[in-house]
Amino acid sequence: MYVVIAGGGHMGRSLVTRLAAEGHEIVVVESSPEVAQRIFAEQGVVAITGSATDLEALDLASIKRADVAVAMTGRDADNLVFCLLARHFGVPRVLARMLDPRYEVAYRLVGATKVHSESDILVESFLTSIDYPQIGALMRVGRGDLVAFDLRLPAGAPVAGLSVAEIVARPGFPARCLFIGVEAASGEMVVPRGNTVLEGGTTVVLAAHRPDLPKVIESLTAGSQARLDEAQQAALETLRLVKLLSGLSPADLEHLALGARLETRRAGEVIYTAGAPGDRLFVVRRGAVQLVSRGGLTDVVRAPGWFGEMGALTGEPRTQTATVVEDAALLVVESAAFRTALLQNPFLALEIAKALAPPA
Repeated sequence: MYVVIAGGGHMGRSLVTRLAAEGHEIVVVESSPEVAQRIFAEQGVVAITGSATDLEALDLASIKRADVAVAMTGRDADNLVFCLLARHFGVPRVLARMLDPRYEVAYRLVGATKVHSESDILVESFLTSIDYPQIGALMRVGRGDLVAFDLRLPAGAPVAGLSVAEIVARPGFPARCLFIGVEAASGEMVVPRGNTVLEGGTTVVLAAHRPDLPKVIESLTAGSQARLDEAQQAALETLRLVKLLSGLSPADLEHLALGARLETRRAGEVIYTAGAPGDRLFVVRRGAVQLVSRGGLTDVVRAPGWFGEMGALTGEPRTQTATVVEDAALLVVESAAFRTALLQNPFLALEIAKALAPPA
């Protein structure tokens, strides 16, 4: 589609990035020459310097052939005029960023086909985080109280091991709640069927009426603290000893434990070599492992140390060779589970990346 965007500020640039990645044709109208030049340099997108309320600038942007026009400036007055002109030139879909909710009627009058209230979006997000910290993201559907949201099942969730059909038939589960998506082992979301089995640590997407949210959350997550098996509990205790992971919540540590397994290795065994794919993280429970970089630098890791380099995050090839020098007991964490924990705790990402970076 051909999209004309009014405003190249932070919000506008973020939208440009997403649209460009999806292959849309984009033109930005931005009043600041510096910002317009930055958009062109960084995104390779045509950026016209001028006011989005100026007819000449809109003509240069070929507004008449636009499929969608988006008002993203930081002033409601400018956004209103842009919406009015876009409709005048026959743009079928006109979307607007509304900063002050008092202008909602005005946006409708000038022909905006969709108005996004900045304050409503932020307030809704904060309310969800305050009232329902278990929910990752929530979106209203329609004008009623129907919402779609994602929820990660704890390691010992009461519904772990049950099928979707069995879960919805459980006493107390709201009849008006619907499963929309379930995280597959590959990490992608799939549409569940009645016989789809949910495991602890899985993320699910559901639709429910907002008043039913407390019952839904309780049905899926309540009483989850004591459901780890013996091996998972051992993995959890090991992860608790890792200083760098001390900022993770109990639920996130449980999720990592679910994606981990215990291994024993003999002295002299090579765990991985430089150049091998980086797809997992290792924690030493007992023994010692020697790391040798391509430049010849060595390091010995003992309990409760960990190793795995940046490859554990990015999947890039290893830059070190890891060899067991004393019979070792290791906890192996798959990179998918590790990355999920980082997404839930972005403040840890920088520190973890520093700790995993290979030696110079």
